[in-house]
Amino acid sequence: MAVLTTGSTEAVADRLRRLRFHRVDLIILPVVFLADVLVFSRMLRIEGATAAERVAIVIYSGAGIGLLLLRWRAPVAVYIAAVVLALPPLLISDYYIPFLIPLVALAAVAQLRPPRVSLWCLAASVLPIALLVGKAVLQASPSGRLPSAAGSAVFYSAGFVLAWGLGQWIGRNQRRLEQIRVQHELEVREQQKLAENAVSVERLRIARELHDIVAHSVTIMVLHAAGARRVVRTDPDRAAESLTTIEESGQQAMTELRRLLALLRESDDGPDRVDAMVPGLAHVDQILAQVRNSGVRVTLEISGQPARLDASVDLAAYRLIQEGITNVTKHCGTGAQVAVTVEWGAEKVTVAVEDDGLGVRSAAPAGGGGHGLAGLRERIAIAAGEFSAGPTESGGFRVAARLPVSTGSPIPPPAKASRPVEEHLGVDR
Repeated sequence: MAVLTTGSTEAVADRLRRLRFHRVDLIILPVVFLADVLVFSRMLRIEGATAAERVAIVIYSGAGIGLLLLRWRAPVAVYIAAVVLALPPLLISDYYIPFLIPLVALAAVAQLRPPRVSLWCLAASVLPIALLVGKAVLQASPSGRLPSAAGSAVFYSAGFVLAWGLGQWIGRNQRRLEQIRVQHELEVREQQKLAENAVSVERLRIARELHDIVAHSVTIMVLHAAGARRVVRTDPDRAAESLTTIEESGQQAMTELRRLLALLRESDDGPDRVDAMVPGLAHVDQILAQVRNSGVRVTLEISGQPARLDASVDLAAYRLIQEGITNVTKHCGTGAQVAVTVEWGAEKVTVAVEDDGLGVRSAAPAGGGGHGLAGLRERIAIAAGEFSAGPTESGGFRVAARLPVSTGSPIPPPAKASRPVEEHLGVDR
């Protein structure tokens, strides 16, 4: 956990003072005022002070309460002022004992200032304690002065020590809670930054893949245009087929270009890599075979009539299955049961990976929490699909997407991409 510096500690204290000014003072100060004038004075005694003296006691106590309102901003100065304010009644009057106001001021010092400062203030309380004990001894009978001195010394000393200890405890808890809050905010910002970086990386990766797909479509168009030009007079039917392929390739290229431009990619500074195949749903069996060899039980269920998918949509479906299974091997491990389903519809294809949440994980996941879901959500959104991920009622986890089905006849998949596809990002829950 992060350690707050002296400057940040003062900032925390200022914030705490602002937050607790009304809530605390509106409860504590009236109670202190009533106890001060009713318990530690002769206001309610029959042989007590005159009306003028009672008014003076109320005004004097009210001045002390008003002084306590400033203790959040200057606790040490307020404590010193409270001690000084208590001296005249202790020296010249028997009708009023200002005891509670210095206690509240001392508690504020212990709460808001370092121990080395509050301990000096606690040591300075020897003066008011001595005056309070002296007043008790003077008011006692000659035979009871020693017990009165001992009892009052214990009582008043315990009051100041308890006030200091209470302030220390409150201040320590407040600082700890504030540290937790600040640390939590830092962690949230860090997680947001990591998620944003993961999305940016995924967007760049998708842009590269879409670039490969568009390049392939354009290559197909150029080759078929050249072939059609050669046979347009000798074999019109073959030339017409080539023109149809050119048209469909052009439509696909335009669709992929729109998705590519939607990324608003600023630059592509990634290093050159070895060529690799651009995968799709036709390559899912390869993933399943690898996972089965690792001890994870995988089933594949395909329903409906398979239809044509744009290359980027086909790749997004493949990535969802790949990363969903990676998620299972990472979090569940050997013995887990995984169901991969592909449901073909007239306009949408639904691809899902669901595990049962069981299995024996051989080791903790490498690295910290990943952001594969964020990147996968971004990929599905760019492919104009609907993405969902979350726990199931049986205790497992499900990742699914509904992707649009293309219209028209299929276009042959690219044999090689001009740029390879990066290795997948792990999916973390």
